Amino acid sequence: MIKNLKRVFPMTIPILISFLFIGLSLGIYTSSFGYDFWMPPLTSVIIFSGSIQFVVVEAMHAGMDLLSFVLIIAMMNIRHFFYALTCLGKFKNLSGKKKTYAYYALCDEAYSMIMGTEVPRDMNPGDFYLSILILLQSYWFMGTILGGILGNFIIFEIEGIDFILTALFLVIFLSQWDQAEDHFPAILGLAGSIISMIIFGENFILPAMAIILVLLYIKYRREKHD
Repeated sequence: MIKNLKRVFPMTIPILISFLFIGLSLGIYTSSFGYDFWMPPLTSVIIFSGSIQFVVVEAMHAGMDLLSFVLIIAMMNIRHFFYALTCLGKFKNLSGKKKTYAYYALCDEAYSMIMGTEVPRDMNPGDFYLSILILLQSYWFMGTILGGILGNFIIFEIEGIDFILTALFLVIFLSQWDQAEDHFPAILGLAGSIISMIIFGENFILPAMAIILVLLYIKYRREKHD
């Protein structure tokens, strides 16, 4: 496993940098509400969802009711259900415990790498995907530990730091666009999201996912019929 991690590590360096910064900001943000330094890394193990971890801190501080909290989490993380569906084939050769961990650790950035990075010819695909997942969660965990510790000693402005991940997603999107021959899924994703945002506002994620899934299924059926 160590050999596999070393092999995959150079491919994940851009995400390492972004995760350390965002994890650091989460730790500092959590500490600003008076929580102990161990709170951010604990949520990185139990939850491991950057956006939800920020919401958890805010919800705990504001005393949000359980139903509202559950609905917010469902709306924000519904995309992971679709991630899992599209990774069924890629994770099929993993053993029980490894497969369970793979679905648990399947964050946005890991999904982008798994779907858009070619597996080295001398590596087993399952080992490659698992190495990506382990490394990315480790980066996030380290970032939240540092943030939790530093947040108890220093205070500085972190507004806008989350744009790092936005920039990262843009780079990944452009890279995948350049590699892919069929641009229909990318165009569909952009168009579906924009249309849903116009119609539904901030609650656009679930409708957008539904539109994308239905249209991709229709396209798949047509291609299969042809």
